Amino acid sequence: MRILLVDDDELLTQRLAEFLASHSYAVDIALDGEAGWDYTQAAIYDLIVLDINLPKLDGVRLCQKLRRNKYNSPILLLTAKGDSSDKVMGLDAGADDYLVKPCTLEELSARIRALLRRPQTAVSPLLKWGGITMDPGTCEVTCQGKLLPLSPKEYGLLDLFLRNPKRVFSSSIILEHLWGFDDAPDKETIRTHIKRLRQKLKAVGLENMIDTVYGMGYRLQPLTATPTATENQSTGDQSAEDQSAENEARAAAIALWSKFKAPILERIANVEQAVAALKNGNLSVSLRQVAVANAHKLSGSLGMFGFPEGSRLGQEIETHLQQATTAAEIDQLQTLLAALNQELQRSPQPSETNLPRDGVIRQTSSAQPTPTLPLPQTSQSSSPEIKILAVDDDPLILKSLQHLLPRWGLHLITLNNPLQLWDTLASEMPDLLILDVDMPQGSGIELCRFIRDNDIWNGIPILFLTAHREAEMIVKMYSAGADDYIAKPFTEPEIITRIFNRLKRNRLLQSWQKPTL
Repeated sequence: MRILLVDDDELLTQRLAEFLASHSYAVDIALDGEAGWDYTQAAIYDLIVLDINLPKLDGVRLCQKLRRNKYNSPILLLTAKGDSSDKVMGLDAGADDYLVKPCTLEELSARIRALLRRPQTAVSPLLKWGGITMDPGTCEVTCQGKLLPLSPKEYGLLDLFLRNPKRVFSSSIILEHLWGFDDAPDKETIRTHIKRLRQKLKAVGLENMIDTVYGMGYRLQPLTATPTATENQSTGDQSAEDQSAENEARAAAIALWSKFKAPILERIANVEQAVAALKNGNLSVSLRQVAVANAHKLSGSLGMFGFPEGSRLGQEIETHLQQATTAAEIDQLQTLLAALNQELQRSPQPSETNLPRDGVIRQTSSAQPTPTLPLPQTSQSSSPEIKILAVDDDPLILKSLQHLLPRWGLHLITLNNPLQLWDTLASEMPDLLILDVDMPQGSGIELCRFIRDNDIWNGIPILFLTAHREAEMIVKMYSAGADDYIAKPFTEPEIITRIFNRLKRNRLLQSWQKPTL
C-alpha cells in the first residue's frame, strides 16, 4: 500500500516514514501543500496523512481541493490543533479521520489500518483468500495456521491482491502502489517479486494463487472447487490455445522488429561513431549531442520491439555518453554497446502486455479455462471520429502509434515538429494530445504550459509519452498541466487503456460543466 505524508516537519516525517516502511507501506513525503497536490496528481495513493499548518497551501484547503477534484482515497489529518472547531473544520473539508499530535506511532498505525479497511465488505480486519490469512495489524501471513515468511515487497504484493481480489494489476499500477518515487525499479523487478511470491505460496500448497492475465498483468486466482477430470481436460485444451496465442504474439513481435530494425541499427551506428571519436579525442559537441539523443531514443523504443534489456542498456549508454571523459568510462561505453548489439541478435520477446492481432487479451494461467478480457472499445461506427494528435521527434515512436491506434478506432495525426502544433490544433481539432518531453525544437513541458494558458485549448486532455522516470520530471509534467504520463517503452494495452480512460474522464467532466435547466 502507498501512503503520502504531507507535513513540513522534516524530522517528524522521516520518523513516520521509517515506521510506516517497517510495516510494509511505500511512503512519499511532501513538505508543503502545493507539493502535496503535485504528488497526488503524479501517483495513486491508498491514503494521505495530512498536516493542517502547511506552507503555500494549508491542509484544509488541500483537502477541499482534493475532494473537489473527485479524489476518493482516505485522508487522515494529523495536527497539533485539537479544538472541536478545528476537528469540525477538517472533517467538513473532506477528511476521513482526525488525529491530534502528539500521538503514538501505534495509534497512528491503527488509524491507518482502520481507514484502509473501510472499503472492505468483510467485518473482520483479517484478509482471507482460500487457505491463506493476512493480519494487517501484525503484518503476518499464515497458511493453515503456519506462518508464511515474506519480504516487505512480497507482503505488499499479497496485501494489494487480497484487498482487491477481483482486480487485475498491471506492472505499472503495482509500481505506483508499492514503490515511492525515490526507489521505483523497472518492470522486470515486478516479475522477479511475483516469481518469488509464487514460489513461497507453492511451497505451502498454493501453487496457482496468482494468475498472469495475458496482456494485462496479475490477479488472484478465482476461488473454485477442485476441478473434475472433465475440467482438467478442458484446462489442457485451453493451454494449447494459450500456446497458440503466445506463438501469435511472438510472430507479431518478430514482424514488428523486422519493420523497424534498420533505423534502430542506424541509431546504434551513430552512437558507436561518437564513442570511437571520443576514444580518439576528436568528438565534437554536435556529434555528442546527436549520439546522446539517439541513445535516449533507443532507451524509449527498444522495449516496444521486444527488447526490454535493450531499453535498459540504451538508458545506461545515454547516461555514460553525457559525461564520459576517462579511458575507463570510454571502455564502459564500448562494453555497453557490445552488450546492446549482442542483445539485438536474439529474437524479440513479446512482453506480458503485448496483444494478439485480434485485440483480445487472454489469460495464460493453466489452472482455469481461459476467459477473454477485451480492452475498452470505441463506440458504434456511427459515433464521431476520435482524433489523437501525437507530437514527438522520434519517427519510430510515431510509426508505432500509427501501427497501434487505428485498429482501436482512433484517428492519429502525427507531428515531428512542435512548432507546427498551433496550426495543427486549429485545423484538426483533436480530442487528446500526446506530447514528448525532449524535442529539439521545443520542450513538451513548455508546450503543455502554453496550452493550459490558452483559453481555447486549456481543456484538452494531455498525455505525456517519455523515457524520463525521475520523480522531479514527473512532478514537472503534472505541474505544467499534464493529465497523465506513460513511460517509454510502452505497451499497447497500457497506452490504449490510458487514452480511453482519459477521454472518458474528460467527457464526464464536460457533462458536469454543462448548465442545467
